[in-house]
Amino acid sequence: MGGSIMEELFNVERMEKSIGKAKRRSTWRMIFISVAVILTLVIGGAVANHVITPRLAFPIEVSFMHFSQISGPNEFIGIIETYPGILGGENYYKKYKWIEGKLVFTGEDGYGYGLFRNERLGRQGRTSTMHFGGAFTQENIHYTHYNELGQRMMTFFYPQVQYENVNDDLTYLQDMPDEKLVEMALSFDKGYSVDKALNLIPQELTAAWLWVNDVTEDAELHMREYVDKEQVTGSPLVRSANTVYGFSLLESDGEAKVKPAQQFISSIQAGVPIKSRWQGEFKRLNETIAGKDGELVVEDIVINGAVVTGTAKNLRQLQELPFIKASSLGIVSDRYN
Repeated sequence: MGGSIMEELFNVERMEKSIGKAKRRSTWRMIFISVAVILTLVIGGAVANHVITPRLAFPIEVSFMHFSQISGPNEFIGIIETYPGILGGENYYKKYKWIEGKLVFTGEDGYGYGLFRNERLGRQGRTSTMHFGGAFTQENIHYTHYNELGQRMMTFFYPQVQYENVNDDLTYLQDMPDEKLVEMALSFDKGYSVDKALNLIPQELTAAWLWVNDVTEDAELHMREYVDKEQVTGSPLVRSANTVYGFSLLESDGEAKVKPAQQFISSIQAGVPIKSRWQGEFKRLNETIAGKDGELVVEDIVINGAVVTGTAKNLRQLQELPFIKASSLGIVSDRYN
């Protein structure tokens, strides 16, 4: 009988050891499975993110590059820094201008893309007590407007609007040394075809950029104001350098561009189908410039003005030319500094 009791005790101990081993095996198995699942999810997620994020970025990047081709007078995109994240990312870029063969840095900006990022990088707006940013109405032209680097921002005046006053910044050239490098926005007295506009610019100057008309209704040329709940014609509008559309006559390396007007049209048409923050403007420009037939061709383009560069001495020949309605000074620089 005693032997039976001892045998039962040994059996219980063996069972407990077996159960303990089984529990440990089960625990290690669960740990192994959990680690394997986590590694699979992490690696699989990283691989999936590596594949998906570029696909989210590509259409926004394409849309941005097309938009930069039709905006930013005499301004080019330089270095672009990309920061991909989880199902999205952010791109930051630097801007520059060519002023008579000299490269001038004009600032930087960025945009976001993806499922968890706003294309405006969450920016709701900018405020300042100084005159940063462009002019928008006739009243604003009494002040000089600057970008964040303290460089002058050019203002453009509609040919079809009668203003009480316009900028005549060509007069500043008299006070500049002859060799100064100057950027100047010219607003024309009326709309011209592309070829005619180019023929207006003296050959000694560099025609850098052409401003394209994108307004067809008179109501779009004035502020919307209300008196006793009735809409009335408000102050005449002007366009700042960051709101006008047009196309560069130069490539990003400063060389002359081939068929620039056609490239302008191609950029608009390429941007129309892409869903982005700029899609609405691509559609509006395509419809407005194309006219009633809906087919945008070079002959539909009306040029309201231009941006030219040259030395102060050469630019003085523009004074008193009849086709210039207004002039707005941009960047002024020394050739070697």
